[in-house]
Amino acid sequence: MKFSPVNAVVTTVKTLFSILIPFCAVLACIPARAAENWHEDAFFGLHYDLHPGATDTELGRETTYEHIRAMLDKVKPDFVQYDCKGHPGYAGYPTKVGSPSPGIVNDALKVWREVTRDMGIPLSIHYSGVWDTRAIELHPEWARINANGTPDPNYTSRLSAYAEELLIPQLLEVVREYDIDGMWIDGENWASRPDWSDACKALFKERTGIETVPMKADEPHWHEWLAFQRDLFTEHVTRYTEAVHALKPTCMVTSNWMYSVRQPEEPAAPIDYLSGDFDPSFGAERAMAEARFISSRGKPWDLMAWSFLQTNNQGWTTKTAAHLCQELSTVMAQGGAVFIYDNPQRSGRLTAWHQDLLAEVARFCRARQPYCHKTQSVPQVAVLHSESSYYQYNDPLFNFGQANHPMEGALFALLENGYSVDILNEATLMKKLADYPIVVVPEAEHVPDAVKTALADYARGGGRLLLSGVHVAEQFGELAGVAKAEGTPAGGWLPAGNGAVKVAGDYQPTTLQGAEALAPVLFQQEPELNQRGFAAATLNRYGEGLVAAIHGPIFRNYYQCRYPLMRRFIGDTADALAAPGLARVHGPWFIEMAARSKDNTLYLQLINRSVSGYLSPNRHMVEHVPDAGAFTVTVPLPERPKRCYLAPDPAGIEWTWKDGVLTVSISGLHIYNVLIIER
Repeated sequence: MKFSPVNAVVTTVKTLFSILIPFCAVLACIPARAAENWHEDAFFGLHYDLHPGATDTELGRETTYEHIRAMLDKVKPDFVQYDCKGHPGYAGYPTKVGSPSPGIVNDALKVWREVTRDMGIPLSIHYSGVWDTRAIELHPEWARINANGTPDPNYTSRLSAYAEELLIPQLLEVVREYDIDGMWIDGENWASRPDWSDACKALFKERTGIETVPMKADEPHWHEWLAFQRDLFTEHVTRYTEAVHALKPTCMVTSNWMYSVRQPEEPAAPIDYLSGDFDPSFGAERAMAEARFISSRGKPWDLMAWSFLQTNNQGWTTKTAAHLCQELSTVMAQGGAVFIYDNPQRSGRLTAWHQDLLAEVARFCRARQPYCHKTQSVPQVAVLHSESSYYQYNDPLFNFGQANHPMEGALFALLENGYSVDILNEATLMKKLADYPIVVVPEAEHVPDAVKTALADYARGGGRLLLSGVHVAEQFGELAGVAKAEGTPAGGWLPAGNGAVKVAGDYQPTTLQGAEALAPVLFQQEPELNQRGFAAATLNRYGEGLVAAIHGPIFRNYYQCRYPLMRRFIGDTADALAAPGLARVHGPWFIEMAARSKDNTLYLQLINRSVSGYLSPNRHMVEHVPDAGAFTVTVPLPERPKRCYLAPDPAGIEWTWKDGVLTVSISGLHIYNVLIIER
């Protein structure tokens, strides 16, 4: 029966309850946090941690309401994160659950809560999870066990009582006592190692049915053992996140670097946002890969720059504003939020001139916020970050080893050839495959059959595919139009431009079965005279599409050397695909471009990655970013745009639209500007 106001007047109480109770049940199933995730709108934050220890003597001594308020008022962050418990395992607040540092003079966390509450901004904590040295000192049975049977002095076991008896009770204590709004759990996946404790070995046998636990990489079932250990980590994060949410649903929880490049599988733990802190030195390069991958994961996210660095163990020193602005630019350009890590003094005092510098950086970021934050990628070039391949070669459990090198080499080479690039894992690529004009599979030797089938369908339907690796002829032979030939794989040089470039590693000889040779492998440096007799790169028409293949570790090569002629070789191979619909930068290789959109407006993010002077092993600091000089951007557009301009830095441009292509001549670029194209 249709409900109406007239019916409502005469309906009995029993009928009303029969309608309202099911309706309330439906409402109860809607996650309350979905509309209350404060991180969705946060853009610029600050992070302060001290990692309190046993030798501290003055924690909180100079932490006053007036001082903290004055310092934060300079920067005006959207959120702040303050210290709670660091890797040594001592808390910086007077905990009743764990081990408070003996050096607590005043409760600094209480002061930070009062200041942030009055400022109307969220307060998160920094808390070390897997890594807790003090907990293991007090409870040796909580330590993970090495393969040789010795206990780890720092890293806890996932099947010990550590989480139930310390970590979770302490997190809940902080929520109850300080009503915090978020938790940034540090020392987590990157601190996780395989655990050969009796409990882990027993559970592994129970879950898998495998009776012999492997002790090293060359033993049977090694990868099953590592997958089991990774599952334990995900279960660990799930337990504490659900416990916090049960107490305070609006307390936003993240685990540092979870579901980043180092953990590329589909998200399973119920964390509220993704986050990580990139390297103190050369952090922009780390951020270029992480921002592109994390932004594809479907959750709010941010990345953190350290405000200080250290060169050759000469002591930590504060970066320049130019250095920080350049590092943060590549994060903002992917639509994410940014925050900066600054060390308070041990007394809790914030160094005033540090806050002045952070305020300068904040103004730089705020000026760009309307043109970058929460923008969406315009699909251009997709680089596959294959979790199936990555976990075959990374440093257990979640650290890189060199397993990230081919993917990141592809990223840098393509960016430096003027393309806009996204990084997607297998599941995300499968969903979005048809959206991308070019898809790159860089030296991924263990791509699942379902993904291989999808790639073939993509190419058959008109897609452009670039494959690389010595395995391509064997695993993708039909797609690439080649077969594995007799003969030993060999390397040498590749022709590029008017010369040749040295490459490390072997390239697979092939016989052409429909493909054409794009370039040969050389045994010396004369391209016309020194050919080995087989192709380094091939091009095959497959259905309506094209498949280019480079039959060796070209992207791993590029990650490790960045030779200009190698960049040229990769660019020429990509150009052979003649992919339609691509925006391109035509100019210096160090201009990084990201094609983004919001509300039917294109926002082409333009970042100058050059530096004045030079960087070296003894010089990590960016002191100044010079103007990039003139360059051109071309953008395929079916209709003439209404308006084109640069923001937030005003600059004159000249633009024309002809035959479906917008050409924009830009006179220069300092650090980061946005080309806005209104359609």
